[in-house]
Amino acid sequence: MALKNNQSLIFKVFISVVAIAMGVSWMHDAAIEERVITLRYLMLGAAGFISFVTPYLLFPDSKSKLIQLGNISGRKLISYLFNRTFSYYIYFYLFILATLFADSLSAGSELIIKSAYSVYALLFITGLHCIALYLYLKVGPQSQFWQESEKGRELRFKLANYFKYPMDPGAIPSLVNTVVLALFGMLFVIIGTVVGNSVGFIAEAAFSLIVFLIGGIVYIARNSKPERKYYHTNSFFSEFFGASEGEDTITARREVDQLWWVPSPIRVNVWQYLQQIDRKIPAGRAVAAGHVLVWLVAYQKPDINFMVGIWTLFAVTHHLFILLTMQRNFSPHWMLRWLSPIKSWVFSWFWMQVRWLLPLVISMNAQLFVFGVPRGSDQLFVIVVYLISAMAVASVGGFRLKKSIL
Repeated sequence: MALKNNQSLIFKVFISVVAIAMGVSWMHDAAIEERVITLRYLMLGAAGFISFVTPYLLFPDSKSKLIQLGNISGRKLISYLFNRTFSYYIYFYLFILATLFADSLSAGSELIIKSAYSVYALLFITGLHCIALYLYLKVGPQSQFWQESEKGRELRFKLANYFKYPMDPGAIPSLVNTVVLALFGMLFVIIGTVVGNSVGFIAEAAFSLIVFLIGGIVYIARNSKPERKYYHTNSFFSEFFGASEGEDTITARREVDQLWWVPSPIRVNVWQYLQQIDRKIPAGRAVAAGHVLVWLVAYQKPDINFMVGIWTLFAVTHHLFILLTMQRNFSPHWMLRWLSPIKSWVFSWFWMQVRWLLPLVISMNAQLFVFGVPRGSDQLFVIVVYLISAMAVASVGGFRLKKSIL
């Protein structure tokens, strides 16, 4: 019971409602062809997202001591790791179901095609998720080699002196896995699209079965003793994210006074969250990758409403950083209440997201100049949704904080 997902009921309901509402509002009057094209774009995004975010959802695991005390191993451990990460991807799948089946014009039409592509999405996401688990579960020994070996120290020296880029060699295996997995998933979506256009939607849906089978085989059949890899990898990531590189890192050079856009009473709170996020996950690179993906979609010159929906979805996904900081291993609730009132943390979570507003506006205006979308009114809509959703997610965090105290 202690190892079950600790997401509160209100959190599950809130995220589920938001995912379904966004899907309905986006595609409720779209033709089936538009829905299929949208699904393929979403699968491209899912490939990049799963390949990037999986290790950060897995490690370091706050429940590792419970797993050790309970001597959980074998298939039970495999099942636990799967549920730990897939419980987040299920909301994305709800969004996909809404984009496929929410049809205000003809709700009962093309149900076979919609059902086939819903199965396609489920098989693809599940299979790619299993492959990601397999790759990242065994990354501990590889990362340790690069961090401690002479080869890794030589690479660190070259990066620092020639490219002026402070990179820990221990991150190389994770970086390679991210690139390889994202390319594999995106290439598979492209090949599946060619198959679907040439043979038919049934063939494209069945094609995703390959990803599902590959994922199941490598994750289950090739993990006879997953506990060895789990403890090694979890220990490495615990040390990796807990260590500080001193003045060689960007986070070490950030000062509280540099957060000029944050109100003074909560500036220290926001500063400490930004410090933690940048040590846990390369937030700037993650957001930059999202902008690249949105521009790739715009390059295909889709319908303007589709493009506005992509920007809105991308804007809302920024708030995953708020959810990350709400984890107890990030900030224990008793400590937050001791340091500041609940409303201070709600506004801290909100203002933490203001830093992404300027890049969002610049990128949208640059895209408007190049592709003619999104228009000024559409940009205003995206910004309003971004700010409202940021406050909504921050308020959910405040409610959870208050509930835990009571």
